[in-house]
Formats: sequence, C-alpha cells, structure tokens
Amino acid sequence: MPCAVLFVLSLSCFAHLRKPHTVNRVLSPGTLRISVPAKDLYEAASLVPVPDGANVLLFEDDESFSFDEAGRLTHIGHYIYKVLTSKGAEGWDSLSVGWDPWHEMRPVIRARVIEPNYTEHNLDAGAITEEPARGGDYKTYGNGKRLRAPLPAIGPGAVVEEDYVERETEPFFAAGRVGRSFFGHEQTPVTHSRATFNAPRTLPLRIQTQLLPGMTPKRVEANAIVTTTYEIGALDGIEAREPNLPADEIQFPEIDYSTGASWQALATEYSRIVDQRTKSDAVQSIVEKLIDGKMSVAEKEAAILDFVDGEARYTGIEFGEAAIVPHDPSETLALKYGDCKGKATLLVAMLRAAGIPAYVALLNAGSRLDVPAELPGMGLFDHAIVYVPGRAAGQGLWIDATDQYARLGQLPINDQGRRALIARPETTALIKTPESMSRDNVLLEMREIWLSENGPATVIEKTIPSGVFESHYRAFYADKPDKDTREGLTGYVKAQFIADKLTSVDRTDPGDLTQQFELTLKCEKAKRGFTDLDNAVAAIRLDTLFQQLPDELKRKEDADDKKKDDHEKPKKPRTADWQLDQPFTAEWKYKIVPPTGFLPKELPKNETIAIGPAVLREKFLKDQDGTVEAEVAFDSGKRRYTVAEATELRTKVAELTSGPAILVNFEPEGEALLRDGKVKKRWRVTGA
Repeated sequence: MPCAVLFVLSLSCFAHLRKPHTVNRVLSPGTLRISVPAKDLYEAASLVPVPDGANVLLFEDDESFSFDEAGRLTHIGHYIYKVLTSKGAEGWDSLSVGWDPWHEMRPVIRARVIEPNYTEHNLDAGAITEEPARGGDYKTYGNGKRLRAPLPAIGPGAVVEEDYVERETEPFFAAGRVGRSFFGHEQTPVTHSRATFNAPRTLPLRIQTQLLPGMTPKRVEANAIVTTTYEIGALDGIEAREPNLPADEIQFPEIDYSTGASWQALATEYSRIVDQRTKSDAVQSIVEKLIDGKMSVAEKEAAILDFVDGEARYTGIEFGEAAIVPHDPSETLALKYGDCKGKATLLVAMLRAAGIPAYVALLNAGSRLDVPAELPGMGLFDHAIVYVPGRAAGQGLWIDATDQYARLGQLPINDQGRRALIARPETTALIKTPESMSRDNVLLEMREIWLSENGPATVIEKTIPSGVFESHYRAFYADKPDKDTREGLTGYVKAQFIADKLTSVDRTDPGDLTQQFELTLKCEKAKRGFTDLDNAVAAIRLDTLFQQLPDELKRKEDADDKKKDDHEKPKKPRTADWQLDQPFTAEWKYKIVPPTGFLPKELPKNETIAIGPAVLREKFLKDQDGTVEAEVAFDSGKRRYTVAEATELRTKVAELTSGPAILVNFEPEGEALLRDGKVKKRWRVTGA
C-alpha cells in the first residue's frame, strides 16, 4: 500500500501565596489592575519552594468568568510565574490573546517583568501586534484577530505578572454557550489555582468538574448575583499527553460550564436559523432536473450529493456571525464554495426540495475531547454535517458534505462516534453518530508476483480501498499522477518489493462513485521474487501490513520509551486506553506464478494468530497449474484497546515484523518428480 496516501489556555489562579508576604488581588468584573509593589511581589514569589527540574513555576493561575442577564461574557485572566531557566524564558516570553470582533471588544492586556534586583519592566504598548487569528490556516478565512506582545527583560530569575480582559458586546449565541476551564499546566508546577464564575440568579449556568474529586466550590449569592469559586492547591507539572487517547480520556483537571437552558432550546434556535435559509427558491429548479427519472430515494440523494460535491468546494468562512450562522444556499451556489455550515445547509435545502426530510447536525470533529452531554450551549461545536431520518425506526443517514469523495452515508473517521446536535425542534439531547467496524474499513491489495525464468520478478499490485480509506485514495489521486506522485510511488515499490523502478501506474476515475476505486502499480526487477537454476522463491514481509497502527504499537518498547524527560524524571507507565486512528482490516491476496517448468514446494502452514484483540490470518493454496494463492490479513478488531491489550499487540507485532519473511518456494519440475518417485530410472545395458 503506497504510504504516501494515508494521511487551552489553562484556567486557574494565584489568589494567596501561603507565606508571610501574602499577595492579595481583588478584581471586580471588567477591571484590570496590577498594583502590588514589585519588591513585595518578587519576595513573596521567591519564598515558594522550587521543584527540581522545573523551567517555570506558576504561582497564580486565576480566571474569572462573569455573565450578564443576556449571557454576555467578561473573561479575566491573571497569572504570576517565575522563570527558572533559559528554556523557561524562551517558552514563556510573550503574551497572546485572541478575539472575534463581531461579538467581542478588543482585549485589554497588561504585563510586567520584575528582575531579581526588583527592577520593573512594563509591557510596551507599542510592541503589541494585531494580526489575523488564523493567519496561514489552510482554506479558512475570517476576521478573527489576535494580540501578541513580547515580554521585556525576561530571563532566568524574573517574576512575570500578566493580566488580560476579554469582553463580549453580543452573546456568542442567544440560546446559550459552553466552555472549558482547565487546571494545571504541562510540565509546569502550579502553586495555587482558582476559577470564579459570576452570573445572575436567573441565568441557567451549569458547572461540571472533571478529575477534581471531592472539590466543593464556595457559593455566595448577593444582589441576585451568584458567585461560585473553585480553588485547588499545588499541582505537579502534568506529563506530556500520551498519543492516541480516547475521546473520553481526561488529562487535565477541568471545569466545564454552560448557559443554555436545554439542548432542545439550542436545537430549536439553530433550526430556526437553518430553516430561514433553506426556504430559498434558488435550488428548486436545479433539484427538479437532478432527480428527473430517479425512482428511489437513494438515487435522488446520491444525485443531489454529487451535485453539491461538484459545484461547491470546501472553504472555511468565518467572517462575523458566519462563524456559527450558515450562508444562504443561493450565496454558496453563486460563489461555488462554502464552509461546512454552508455546504450542509445547501444540501439540506436541496434534499427538502426533493421531498426528503433533512437537517443540519452540529458536532465536534476537530478536538479529541467531545462535547459534554449534559451542558447545553454553543461554543465547542466545530463542524456541521447533514442528518436524514431513516426509513426504519432508529435508522438514519449521515452525510458530510465537505468530504467530496465519500460515498453516500460514509462518514470520515473524525465524524464517527461523536455527540451531535440535530437542529430540529424535537431534539432533546445529543446523539452519537455511527461508528464503523474493522470489516467496514478494508485496505485490500491484490498482488501478482510473476517469477521470471532467471533473476528478479515482475509485480503487479492493485489496491482496492473501502470505508474511510476509499475517499482518502480518491482525493489523493483526484488528478493523474504527476512527477511528485510517481516519485512517491517509486519509493514505495522500491521499499516494498525491492524493485528497480515503477513501470506503470493507473487508477480508476476518482470522481466516479458508481464504481469501486482501484489503484494499479506495476514494477519490474523486484527482488521480493527471484529465480535461479535450482530454486524460485517469493517473499512476503509483514511490516507494512500493520501500517495503520500507531507508530508506538509497531515496535517493541525499548530504552527510548523509558528515557527520562526534560525534568530528568522517569516516564510513568501508561494507564490510559489506546484508541486507533480507525478500526481496520489490511488484507493481501497474492497470486504467485512460477516460471515455466517449476512446481511449488511444501507451502507455509495456514495459521490464525491472536494478537491481543486483533487477529492475523495466513492461508496458502496450490492451484492445479502450479500457481500459489496466498491470503494474509490483519484485522484490528475493536478500535479501543486497554493498556494490557495494546502491550500484547505491540509485543507480537514487533516479533512478527522483526522475524523472517514468509517464503513460498518452487523447484524445477524434474527434481520434484524425481524426489516423489514419479520418474523411473533408465539403465543402459552394454556388452549384450
């Protein structure tokens, strides 16, 4: 398989340094104040013991979230930290805050750096840079902005204090918002943390904690304003995130909050917005032509989806309220591009025009952590797809209009198993999108090895991807292979088959979803097959059969895995489950054709090998004409593994890939017949 194809701000606080020089700070909503004398602040910070190996020590990590009656948020951050090393200075030498002008004011930021001699350096207002928040992001355009500023005089021994205020001029979403606040920092110890929430008693503010067992917040109500404060003591620096964590694996202690009354209220409001745009007459005549002569609902759906894929390319549009509100279908058609919301709304409008009920569905596809199920609000959704109610109870069709080459109903892996909000009034809760099984995502490779009369073989490989893999291949080979693509494929056949060169490459039409996509490669002088006078052999190495596994699960745990980190602390054993990129089956079907006059020797044994939850199957068959057929398949089984299961798989995969290749041997027919006693010896009689 050509390998070229397969593709927070922490919120807490300072409040009180529990030392003789106590630093107190009181901030009313919307104010910004840095007022403690530099000497007092520096000496108070210096009394805190410094953990060994730390580059930075964060004393105060303090966040305040204040809501008014309309749900507008004022967010204040206050941080105090001491830089301990040059590496710490390099990593913490600037301040950056983003905002969206369509509903937020330009943030106010302040900072000061105090040197060991108590000299104070304030942030230079002239050095504050205003730049696009998404500068350089591929295919995403918007007017979000970001302030960035370098900190003056920062270096080992310096104490830094930062403040910023973000204030909404309009609510992010009228029906409510949701957000997350994190305690702790990666590889940075924290002395004290705090998160404060202020809201009118009438606002339906919900708060939920994660990894904070036994924490009891302080709740105070005065003048119809409820203040809820969460505080936590010292936290060690959190180790770098483990790879391939499941969506429900929490790494940092966190507080999630929302201001929405219910998911139904949110779904109803977003449904109203979508409905206003799907009433457009711009699609009616188009749809009538598309579905003319189509008898089944599936045929109509496929024709409409094919039109949307061809007429509107994906482009992220986030200007103003378009960050959450979709464009009218007529705009998307006129511009011939749209973001996920725009393309989903266009598809919904066209399906409805064809008499097919359809709805926009919101989900989070870009973050590992999913949307909290019990906290209604807008703010963590980052993607929009389409939901078509099923013909049978409990069934439905999900369509991602941004995946141009996906078959009808085939969701990208990042959309699968995620909590989605269907924008219709009857929605009362989030529902999970479907998840594929390993048998649904198959990378089938048909390999013919033609052993030559003498020397290396000729190999023809046909890749037939299905499930989530198929759209990847179609997208990658949307254009005919160019020089770069051929060079990549040449590297692949050289590595996989030890071939001298790539002879040819061909593929079916990537845009024709009515036929299965196939990629065919041919290479000559491939040394994975070789013939000499007495023997012909084809070798099957298993290395790339496991290519879709995470890198860490394809090799044995060694000294590199147990090495100490930058803090010279031994790496802790993993306790969290593993989640594969996708469940999958990699299957190789070989046809090994011997040279003329050669027959197969004893074939390798058929085997079924358990590899943790996964299975490896090997099967060999001799045809009457001497051709050998072989099937080698790795089925990952489930997508989520326990540590024990992953360790078992890792060990076995490393053993298989480091072991000898599977050899299919052939011998000259005469030798085989002689060995089997099927050729009578002829005696020459002389002197008669």
